[in-house]
Amino acid sequence: MIRLELKMLGERIAVEAPQPPERVRLDEVLPILREIDNRAIDIAVSRVEAEGKSVSCRKGCSFCCRSQPVPIAPVEAFALLRLVEALPEPRRIQVKERFAANVEQLRGAGLIEIYRHEQPLNSKEEARAVAQRYFHLGLVCPFLEDDACGIYADRPFVCRQYLVTSPAELCADPFSNPVQPIAVPLRLATAMLQVTEKHLGTPQRSLPLALALDYAETHRSEGERTFLARDVFGDSFEAMTAR
Repeated sequence: MIRLELKMLGERIAVEAPQPPERVRLDEVLPILREIDNRAIDIAVSRVEAEGKSVSCRKGCSFCCRSQPVPIAPVEAFALLRLVEALPEPRRIQVKERFAANVEQLRGAGLIEIYRHEQPLNSKEEARAVAQRYFHLGLVCPFLEDDACGIYADRPFVCRQYLVTSPAELCADPFSNPVQPIAVPLRLATAMLQVTEKHLGTPQRSLPLALALDYAETHRSEGERTFLARDVFGDSFEAMTAR
């Protein structure tokens, strides 16, 4: 077993994971990072609750699953592809069809090149306008089932961390309403962009969850590469705790 102890927001946490093999894929570090993220979120939520507030997000509330781009790191896309390919039929076909439908909607809206980073955005105003166009497409997460996450244990970092204390109905239009997210001390998706860029030697940028399979299938050879486990885990922990 490997054991990691951290101090976050004045509290100590410890997580354990099975000893990895000598070489691992980059996505194989995600399970322990998710566990760390869960602990960090618990601490952040307890701080908010101590202030007399409460988190509005709960099962059955799916506003952000029905319209948000949900930015993920490419390494998370590789993990999602593996998860989908391991699903039993007919669910695997159903989820793949949902992903494909979202890709076609982005293409029809003229946004596919932008979100594939083939067309640059030149200002914050332009980026916001594009995000609003995406939002109004109403692309539903392919994993959403009966207003609940169908891959809850394996959901991306952003999905874990995006919790709000404002009324849930305000999330129906976060561009116009004063949505109040809680602050989580870790930026694990950003950390994994840095780690992946270091090991693959290519620039890494986040992508919307809707394009996860599109990206992972196109870059499958990168997702299959392995590296020394001590380097991947060490770099991930270092990037995670860097200020």
